[in-house]
Amino acid sequence: MSTPVPPLVPTSAMPLATDSDAAFDAKAFPALASLNPFGVSLEAIGAATVTNADAALAAALGGDLPAITGQALKLLRVNAGETAAEFIDPATVVLAEAPELSQVQVENPASTVFGQVSGERLAQAGVVSFTAQEQQIGVGQTWQLVTRSVNVWYQNTTGKPIGVFGRGSISSPVVWDVGPSTTDFIVIDMSDGDSSDSADYGWIIVPVDHYYRNTATWNSARELR
Repeated sequence: MSTPVPPLVPTSAMPLATDSDAAFDAKAFPALASLNPFGVSLEAIGAATVTNADAALAAALGGDLPAITGQALKLLRVNAGETAAEFIDPATVVLAEAPELSQVQVENPASTVFGQVSGERLAQAGVVSFTAQEQQIGVGQTWQLVTRSVNVWYQNTTGKPIGVFGRGSISSPVVWDVGPSTTDFIVIDMSDGDSSDSADYGWIIVPVDHYYRNTATWNSARELR
């Protein structure tokens, strides 16, 4: 490859704005003449760049790289001896297998061991995550006006917790019984039934399959379900 010719620096003194007319003219003409070799040097650099680039490409394609004919869709890599490049078929590439994780390692968030997780384990994790989200109260639920009678048990059969809002009459406290059965329950007194109030309010959360009732007076009832 040829070496670019360095540009020639003009040797003539450059005219200055402070020069007299005569001095300016005396410097200008030699300076312009000295620019001709400078332009020749720049042309030589451009020509050398083109020549060197062509030579580098020819050397790469003809010597350092294997022929690409017939190597469609193959991978290019350095051979094992690090002496040349070669094409390989992707189908013949064997990747190292990661160790199988135990159930403890999969379920332990503090584990620093990484590997393959079976599709069954991933499916189980997805189901658990989805189920946990679906069990959250308020997810996919809306407030609904319902008709409820005093001292009548109602069971939550929706498959997820629900919220129940009740409104009592003047001087009538909102008192709830809530439990897993109509014989196993706790009493929740939500208000005092103060006669100075226009009405008493209260609301509870009823777990899945649990029962609830109001032992006071219902003016209205709504369920978040």
